[in-house]
Amino acid sequence: MSLFWRLFLGTVVTLLVFVLVLAYTPITVSTRASTGEMIVLLAGLSVVYVINAVIIRRTLAPLARLRQALTDLDSPRPDLTVPVRGADEVAAVATAYNLMLDRLDRERENTMRSSLSAQEEERARVSGELHDQVGQSLTVLLLRLQMLSRAVPPEFAGQVEDLRDGLRQTLEDVRDISARLRPGLLAELGLGPALHALVADLTAHTGLDIRLSMPSGWPRGDSSPEQDLVIYRVTQEALTNVVRHADATAASVEITETRDSTDSTDSTGPTGLPGGLSLTIRDNGRGIAGDPGTGITGMTERARLVRGRLTIDSEPGVGTTVVLDIPASTRREERT
Repeated sequence: MSLFWRLFLGTVVTLLVFVLVLAYTPITVSTRASTGEMIVLLAGLSVVYVINAVIIRRTLAPLARLRQALTDLDSPRPDLTVPVRGADEVAAVATAYNLMLDRLDRERENTMRSSLSAQEEERARVSGELHDQVGQSLTVLLLRLQMLSRAVPPEFAGQVEDLRDGLRQTLEDVRDISARLRPGLLAELGLGPALHALVADLTAHTGLDIRLSMPSGWPRGDSSPEQDLVIYRVTQEALTNVVRHADATAASVEITETRDSTDSTDSTGPTGLPGGLSLTIRDNGRGIAGDPGTGITGMTERARLVRGRLTIDSEPGVGTTVVLDIPASTRREERT
């Protein structure tokens, strides 16, 4: 039984017993109440019940909102705070909950930032080892095979050349993996050239028709390195999923500038705070079936890191659309 019904039924029983005692026992009255008096008394009692129910429900409404917010605590909803009205005990509980939520958000954000930072550091370390150690070792082997090709009998020259071709391809693959693990263009030239290079590389190696669209003059230098990295990694992960799982023939990457509307929801309308960003990756593949996998979880965590929102719309046989929205208010906070 809910708290409302426990309080309400307790009041109902108490008042009903009081009225019956008042009307029918000789302790309080000398004569038994008439039928008309009982009707008036019960009507008044009903009015008291209705007023009492309204007061109890309005008093407990903040607790219901607080219970729902606690239920949704792990959901991806952007705002889980509850409104605080008045200065009573319920308002104090709501205030304490909002403070706890702010603290949890900060701790979660710091944890995600540390985790993703550790991932990037590990990617950079592995990329460096692939480039400096594995790459150099393969290069030395290529040189030795070149020297060997001059010394072997002619009947073995073709086999040595095949080995050299395979080794060259392996070296090229290692360099590609190293570049994907640590996008040097992102730090050197910025997000725009890095995205162009990413799309060109995937198109060249997979044959997938990928179209990249972004506003003229973008990026404008109004985002933080952390936001640029999130946009790059989400694009990279989404396109990698398309190549590996979608069986698609075409994909598109579209970046649009948005505005925050006055009600703090993302909007591309003409009013609101400018400077927001929307990243959309679409494909014409088979869609997502079953478990979305860890890649989507990683993209969602990166979106939360910059207080953005990641949405995925997938229809079997039609394709998948991944949208990353970063509101203008967040982008301005990151810059300051």
